[in-house]
Amino acid sequence: MRAILFFSAVALFVSSCSSPETKPTISPITMAYNNTEPDDWNNAYATKPTDNAHSGKTVAYVDSAVEFSLGYSKTMANISKTPIDSVVFSYWVFMKDNKAKAKTVLSIDKADKSKNLFWAGYLIDEKVKEYNKWMQVTESFKLPANMDPTSVLKLYVWNNSKEEILLDDFKVEFY
Repeated sequence: MRAILFFSAVALFVSSCSSPETKPTISPITMAYNNTEPDDWNNAYATKPTDNAHSGKTVAYVDSAVEFSLGYSKTMANISKTPIDSVVFSYWVFMKDNKAKAKTVLSIDKADKSKNLFWAGYLIDEKVKEYNKWMQVTESFKLPANMDPTSVLKLYVWNNSKEEILLDDFKVEFY
């Protein structure tokens, strides 16, 4: 019995020791993947069935009539009880050629939609180098410090061209 207690104490001591250079690993908070949380997604009408989906049988799309894609929307307070400082938004995109112009967007608005508090967008065509093929786009956004918990975070694709762009398998992770 003494041997078990001794080895348990040694194991506990050794496991509690760490070098000062060891950094803790931060696991992402995966909030949603694809359409798993329909209450958190906007523009659900901007989807259609197709044989050319990255997965499944439907895709989201933007074109000359649909400027904003299926998008994630949630209040800051409902995202996490612990502080977060960044978000990674990834999805798969299918573009026919380099004429299509769109941006991956993070927007943070006041809860009453009276004012935009933060906006950032990255060009998709800087990530997509092959056409007529599904390509993954991943964008990281640093969130502003001290955001009002009632403000609403939104992630979406904004099409600033008339060309059709297909989108699939959206994923949102917070760090």
